[in-house]
Amino acid sequence: MHRPRPVTEVPDVVGLGAEDACDIVRRAGLVPVGPDGAPAPATGVVSAQRPIGAAGAEEGAKVALWTHPGKDAAEALVGPSPRESADLDPV
Repeated sequence: MHRPRPVTEVPDVVGLGAEDACDIVRRAGLVPVGPDGAPAPATGVVSAQRPIGAAGAEEGAKVALWTHPGKDAAEALVGPSPRESADLDPV
């Protein structure tokens, strides 16, 4: 008889850089992958994941990560400063 694998909580990695997100998913005992079973993303910022953060998953289960281009999470999530915004206004 096959015993079920332990269940772990899926970490919420949306908004993190791909490398950090994959490391966190691995430390939780899960396997990061790209969409449609592609290899785990190595660059960009995680914009979505499945299963969602805080869901339960069996250890060793796959967590699909979608990314968008970006150097790191901080650059992607921080908008321009008020001064930079004023400089962009052509009026």
